[in-house]
Amino acid sequence: MLITAGCSTSGPSRASTQSAAAQKDYARLSGTWRLTRAVVNGKPVPSSVARNTILITDHNTFRFPKESGVGTHPAGTFTVKPDTKPKQVDSIAEGGPHNGQLTRGIYEILDAAHKRACWGPPGGPRPTEFTSPPGSGRILQYWKKIGPVPSS
Repeated sequence: MLITAGCSTSGPSRASTQSAAAQKDYARLSGTWRLTRAVVNGKPVPSSVARNTILITDHNTFRFPKESGVGTHPAGTFTVKPDTKPKQVDSIAEGGPHNGQLTRGIYEILDAAHKRACWGPPGGPRPTEFTSPPGSGRILQYWKKIGPVPSS
């Protein structure tokens, strides 16, 4: 099962035009993350698939460095909206079957090393809660930070 996850929005993203809250969240979200738990369309993802899913987030870009089992897109950009409840995130895919499509989600930074996100289907509505019931097309993800953004 190949489902890639991410978040994004197209267009220029300048630090000077972002709120202080957005700049803080981009900094906290940047790093190398391992998926610890996920539910796709109501079905739990096997732990063997989750632990092999690595996400690298660098400010407003994301990528999966190897073929991932659980995500929305292989790479892309994202925009956070930290002043909403729950916090919102929009993702634009770069490549893959959903190239250029908007995926809407919500996110929460649980602590310095843990975050969660819930994604609607590409082009679909934004989730309003962190759930992935059967038939929803949603992806619910829990991530653990395992390192900084790699230099390359």
